[in-house]
Amino acid sequence: MPQSKSVFRLAETKKFRIFIVKLLIYLALFLLNTISVPFMDWVSAKPGLSNVITAILFLLGANILISLARIITARIYLRKQEDEELHPNFLLGIAWISNILNSIVFISALIMAFGLKPVEFLTSLTIVAAAIAIVTKDYITNTINGLIIMFTDQFSLGDTIKINDQKGIIKDITLMNTVLKRDDGLTMMIPNNLMLSTHVINYRFTDRKDVEFLFEVPIEYKMGLKEIKEKIEPKLSKRLESKEISKFVVGLGGVFEEKIAFKIIVGIAPEREPEIREEFDEILLELLYAKQG
Repeated sequence: MPQSKSVFRLAETKKFRIFIVKLLIYLALFLLNTISVPFMDWVSAKPGLSNVITAILFLLGANILISLARIITARIYLRKQEDEELHPNFLLGIAWISNILNSIVFISALIMAFGLKPVEFLTSLTIVAAAIAIVTKDYITNTINGLIIMFTDQFSLGDTIKINDQKGIIKDITLMNTVLKRDDGLTMMIPNNLMLSTHVINYRFTDRKDVEFLFEVPIEYKMGLKEIKEKIEPKLSKRLESKEISKFVVGLGGVFEEKIAFKIIVGIAPEREPEIREEFDEILLELLYAKQG
């Protein structure tokens, strides 16, 4: 679902302010560690503190560079988008990439804090790293597929999709899963591998979608499919003539001991769904009240 540029601009402004604060902290610590003799004497008098200061400077410096690259990329992207409405996947993707890089920087800084060199330390763990890569290959492919989803226009936040028998709205895309909120309100976590390897219907790319209405009536009403269609169809005549409704099918949802379930399927433009749903609710209530009377 497209979102306004102004929302992203506000978020970017807030992140820029945080960037300025981090930059000031880094400059203050850097100057203290390079030109303040009392501070340098205090650090040298504390065993291991020098490594910690170096690690903090490395962490802040690298984080500032990553944030700067993310801010510049985001601003260029927002400036190039001519439409006021845009999809947030690209910004989501660069945010996750910056998170991954910051995680790597944090681990490196932690190693440096113990007086070790990150490259030499990681080289000494080559066999262990290879074993971890084999064990976590599914997570790695999920992460790669997550980034592919973020940097392509196949799926976007707010899209209504159907995967297998599950249908709902995409609420979030992470490195591991796509978060889907189903029509019944439940939330599903769909692995990104499945999103790119299974047939998925994205209703954003269709000009028509089938909407299903379910309703139940007591069995003593003795209502038939033909009767329901004849009572509802005249109320939809204008929409049917103008092709706003391209399909109108009345079917049986199930027969139970005390009630009968009916379903009505209509083909409509996705953007007209809320309006037509409201109209159908009123039509069905009128039909049931008339039968009661």
